[in-house]
Amino acid sequence: MKRRHLLGLGLLGVAGAWALRPNDLGRPYAPYFESLNTQLKADTDGLPVLLLDLDRLDQNAEVIRRLLGNRLQLRLVVKSLASPGLLEYLAKRLDTQRFMVFHQPHLNQLARSFPQADLLLGKPMPVQAALGFYQQLPRHSTFAPDRQLTWLIDSAARLQEYAELAEALQRPLRIALELDVGLHRGGFADARSLSQVLQRLQRDKPNLHLQGLMGYDAQVAHAPPWISTTEAFAQATARYRELLSTAQGFSEIWPEQPLLNGAGSLTYPLHSQLETPLNEVAVGSALLKPGDFDSDLLQAHQPALWLASPVLKVVDGALPFVQSAQGLLEAWTPNRQQACYLYGGHWPAQPVAPEGLAYDELYGRSRNQERLISSHATRLRVGDWVFLRPSVSEGVIGEFREIRLLRGGQLVGRWSTLPSV
Repeated sequence: MKRRHLLGLGLLGVAGAWALRPNDLGRPYAPYFESLNTQLKADTDGLPVLLLDLDRLDQNAEVIRRLLGNRLQLRLVVKSLASPGLLEYLAKRLDTQRFMVFHQPHLNQLARSFPQADLLLGKPMPVQAALGFYQQLPRHSTFAPDRQLTWLIDSAARLQEYAELAEALQRPLRIALELDVGLHRGGFADARSLSQVLQRLQRDKPNLHLQGLMGYDAQVAHAPPWISTTEAFAQATARYRELLSTAQGFSEIWPEQPLLNGAGSLTYPLHSQLETPLNEVAVGSALLKPGDFDSDLLQAHQPALWLASPVLKVVDGALPFVQSAQGLLEAWTPNRQQACYLYGGHWPAQPVAPEGLAYDELYGRSRNQERLISSHATRLRVGDWVFLRPSVSEGVIGEFREIRLLRGGQLVGRWSTLPSV
């Protein structure tokens, strides 16, 4: 009796474990992606491509317009929207000519493409790169950096370098001071260090014209569980206000209409809804909402950017050296029934269509021929297109020479891109 009892428990254990087998996650294309698959088969050069849904982009832009209202100015972040056509489209739709730039070649490109723009550096630029900007600026350019470009200063040492650059160029340079409001990525973190550079500016009067402050608060969106987002936001804005008060004390050099920049895609909604010391926010990725920007604060935004790659091969899901175990693996999970190989790969992106595709953790990633596994229910064939959602747009857009545009689910145009940082 005891042996039969133990045997029964063993069988129940096996049955219970078997009941935990993964479900078949495979599905054919949803209609939206089925239509895109058909279009790409008929109208591409067979290379991986970025797709931008203009309808979703418009909806995201409207969310930003509604939240900011007339309370805060908007500055578009170039590295996350790295296409002249995309930047021009958004600048018109959101009525802004303010851009935040992180790459010296982008700086020269925007000076050519947007000669009326107001440009703010989003990171401190090596002084050699700053010199390169002036050397590459066409002699008869209508872009006037003395009025339209603001460099970012994060330390007393960099202030000295830019003072020497201004003297060498024999021209004024506009500057903003970077604040550390809790991210701890550099910048002026306390009143003492900030006062020292302000005293230098006021005393020595180098040809550097102070425009205001910039403080990025990305840490607020990633606050640990023991600190609420609201509390983290309050800490960051309190630090900003404290340093702003210090700067305002230097009335001789403090501008009448200061630039008070901050926020970012993950925190701009907080600045639009709560008390903030800022008068402008920088936003980029929220307009495209790649995967890393899925957050409660961006629930009203929709994914608008896809990466598509053609399927080169569809084979069974066998792994090297363990082909004999393939039957057991498929019996455990139908989601290993087949593997497909893409043109290119190792992008920071997750497969979304057809449903049920996944990276093969047992096989590894590939930059040349990415392997995805799935069940037969996806119905993938050689020549079909797999659609992935980028985790970020920064850097990804620049990997492609163009973005294909969608309107009403149909391919309607193309925009060129800017090179990656």
